[in-house]
Amino acid sequence: MEEELNLTYLFDVVKKWFFFIVLLVILGGGMGTIYNYGAQVKYQSKTTLYVEPSVNSSVVDYQGILTNQKMVKTYAEIIKSRRVVNKVIEELSLDMTYEELIKELTVSSEADTQIITVTIKDNNSIRASRIANSFASVLINDLSESMDITNIKVIDEAIPSDIEVEPKKTLNILIGAFGGAMLGLLFVFVLESMDNKIKTHDDIKKYLKVKTLGIIPLNSIDNDIKGKKKGYAKITETDGVNIKILSEPNSVVSESIRMIRTNLNFADLKLINITSTMPSEGKSEFVTNLAASFAMLDKRVLIVDCDLRKPKVHRNFGLQRGRGISDVILSKGMLDYKTVVQHFIQNNVKIDILTAGSLISNPSELINSQIFANLVKQLKNDYDLVLIDCPPISNLTDGILVSKLADGTVYVIESDRLDRELVYNSMEELISNKAFLLGAVLTKVDVKKEKKKYGYKYDYYYSRYNK
Repeated sequence: MEEELNLTYLFDVVKKWFFFIVLLVILGGGMGTIYNYGAQVKYQSKTTLYVEPSVNSSVVDYQGILTNQKMVKTYAEIIKSRRVVNKVIEELSLDMTYEELIKELTVSSEADTQIITVTIKDNNSIRASRIANSFASVLINDLSESMDITNIKVIDEAIPSDIEVEPKKTLNILIGAFGGAMLGLLFVFVLESMDNKIKTHDDIKKYLKVKTLGIIPLNSIDNDIKGKKKGYAKITETDGVNIKILSEPNSVVSESIRMIRTNLNFADLKLINITSTMPSEGKSEFVTNLAASFAMLDKRVLIVDCDLRKPKVHRNFGLQRGRGISDVILSKGMLDYKTVVQHFIQNNVKIDILTAGSLISNPSELINSQIFANLVKQLKNDYDLVLIDCPPISNLTDGILVSKLADGTVYVIESDRLDRELVYNSMEELISNKAFLLGAVLTKVDVKKEKKKYGYKYDYYYSRYNK
């Protein structure tokens, strides 16, 4: 489950944080600009020296030329010597130390030439030219007096220049902008590496190694669509009923439910268990809408609410909790489940609901009983499809127990909420207990945020509403 670095991933991260990175680039460029205004302005002046070759009988001695070329490097080092530098300071009465002046001095020589260039940078252009020329004269006099060397000539004296060579304004701005970009990229990639949440169907495939049965967008996407279409009249929901596919059959969420129904219908299963990792991931709402979608195909559908601790299915249908599955099991065969099944009918859609029933203190023991197993077999014989709403499995065994009896398990995952390691371990717990994992359903997906991955699938529905 290690993060794979590839071009697509890098591009997606940069695209996601593009404006933040641009902001840091601007800030970095701004810091470079501020530095330019605060930095000391310097001017540059150069003087050029020529080392003459030895001459013998009016013929240039080739060996002498080679010797002179080697001596050029020696002279360049002599220029930087403490003796020459201190003489320049004394000659010009400069208020500088050797260390300060040597920082302003650059001595260079082109390869295979006998040219030495002395360059001085200073905040005063006139002083820069005077110092450069002084270095030339001091070197020539020193070599003549101490070594009797007289073949060094000045071919270009230094002259004052009004061109500012420091600060290098454009370069500083570019360095600041580049530094901002690098800092921004480092920050966002560190931040992304710390974000281990499941967000897209690609994450499910990549990290959880299971297929995605479908995604359910946030309801806000439908609200956006309705807001764009003038005169759109929302279908009034029955009081207390929360079934999107019935109240808004043409919504994007409803189309997503139908897509999942199609994927499950091919499996031809009789009893499907629906569970999740944590509470409030949209599991009960998904079960409710999925049941309605199958009932719309004239199938005999039953929902069993096995979330005996925090049941919710009955509220989605606007029903009372009343007696339910806990009462049937506790009766040990004395109470027929058919007498406590509640019925929901709307728009010619019929769904049977077996609620959680009376509150009990030992849900796991009841679900793990032989009576429950026998009841499940009976329900499979009596209905075309039985959907069981199980509690989250991260800390409870109920979902695992039911999964052993079911023909298949659908795992509900809320987008951008849970760390993938937690979800992966929960799924592994199911599989290790021989549960048949049909796949995952990703709920509460922000389609607008993940436009690249999901937008094209919903453009059709947007266009329908905009007509």
